[in-house]
Amino acid sequence: MAEAFISTDVLIVGAGPTGLALACDLVRRGINCRILDRADGPSTASRAKTIQPRALEVADDLGVINRVMELGAVHVPTRHYDHDKVISEAVEAAVGTAEPGAPYAPVWLSQPIFEQILRDCLVELGGNITWGATATDVRQDGDAVEVSVRTATGDQQVRARYVVGCDGGRSLVRQQIGVALEGVSYGEHRWWLGDVHIEGLDRGCQHLWMSPEHGILSLFPLPSTDIWQFQASIPADDHDPVQPTLELFRHLFAEHAGLPGVAITDADWLSLYKINVCLADRYRMGRVFLAGDAAHIHSPAGGQGMNTGIQDAYNLGWKLAAVLGGADAALLDTYEVERRPVARAVLDDSTARLHAVMHAAESGDGSAAQHGLTGDFTTGLTIAYPHSPLTGPMPDCDQHRARPGDRAPDAEAVEPGSGRAIRIFDLLRGPHWTLLAFDRGRPAAQATIDNPLAVELRTVRVTTDTTVTQPGTIIDLGGRVHSAYDIGESSSVLIRPDGYIAHIAARTATNGSTAQPG
Repeated sequence: MAEAFISTDVLIVGAGPTGLALACDLVRRGINCRILDRADGPSTASRAKTIQPRALEVADDLGVINRVMELGAVHVPTRHYDHDKVISEAVEAAVGTAEPGAPYAPVWLSQPIFEQILRDCLVELGGNITWGATATDVRQDGDAVEVSVRTATGDQQVRARYVVGCDGGRSLVRQQIGVALEGVSYGEHRWWLGDVHIEGLDRGCQHLWMSPEHGILSLFPLPSTDIWQFQASIPADDHDPVQPTLELFRHLFAEHAGLPGVAITDADWLSLYKINVCLADRYRMGRVFLAGDAAHIHSPAGGQGMNTGIQDAYNLGWKLAAVLGGADAALLDTYEVERRPVARAVLDDSTARLHAVMHAAESGDGSAAQHGLTGDFTTGLTIAYPHSPLTGPMPDCDQHRARPGDRAPDAEAVEPGSGRAIRIFDLLRGPHWTLLAFDRGRPAAQATIDNPLAVELRTVRVTTDTTVTQPGTIIDLGGRVHSAYDIGESSSVLIRPDGYIAHIAARTATNGSTAQPG
């Protein structure tokens, strides 16, 4: 018999990448949470296939980055064609190419494989997913949220202190709480999409056709699979496009390419995709939150949808855990304050890129279209929260490369004694706050850091003094960490659990003088 009543701290509705990232983050923090999905099992449709540098840093923190890098691909060349003639082949300049402060370049990996990595992580942490469970009603009072759940074995009532709707663009949770999704549909930009099997085509690159006559056709080899992602633009004057079939895909391939010896043999997933650009008018209604596609729907240009949802989860997870642990509930207000403007910016950017790509395609300029898909913004590394209530004031010296509200950069130092290399991200990995206490070889007293959440800090001294041996210290050979954070003298940098700088303050040298801000 089905369980009639269930209690939990957090109920997550939707087991896509956003819900899974949130569940992993909460479970590792010791939070009692449940995650359910109305589908009978995991989706196998490729949909998204780009993991951007900032989302890869989230994967690093969650402990799954090695698996992502093992199964994904970093630089996939693009081969441009005119029918069966190769025009060019090149690896496009990768925005966000690995560098000391940003160690990850974009990775190509299909959404189903990334979701599997997160599901494996969740199971290792002790969590699980309830499939075939639909949230049919959401009611809340001042203390909790009651959710009616329909399953194949009967109805359940789940009482949770908080609920997060990660259930996609047609979110039932969003509808239940009465939040409006506002936006536009770009009916002139429609695509036939699919996951297909192809014989006789080189899997070492993406194959791309662009022409004013036929539009765009892209065949992309999904890493660690035998599947190709098929993308074909639908002509703007086709006002009633047919539903995709295997025969249609074969016809489109012959029309665009006609490569001898190449055949599309089968299809696992076919879709007619219409581009909508929408944003929820709010991210929170009482104890219910929205994240991922439930809160924002993007153009696919720039590969932002899945990545933005993962970062939503990463922002919300530590805040829910803190409030459940006794922090002021007002902390949860900062989720919408920080994340909704990001979604607005992503919507504007991805829409502009879509129009630019389609315009380039109409002129047959494949190189311009490909280049227009990415930029510094699409990496996610430039996202910052300078106006958040959690962000401290600018230091007296405003020349810092890394400022309060910015993402904390990575850098490499060494451990005392062993000389083993250690990264700043190694120190940040985990659910804690971190205080980096910088000095140029002269010990300094701890700075007074505003700590309104009364959090416990992992304090690490970052010094250029090569003679130190104390635990909790790293040696900054060559001043690389100081340079990454633009620290001139003695300063303390407080870093949030999601890797953003909350506060920078000067520290006082032990001889009584005040060190200048870095």
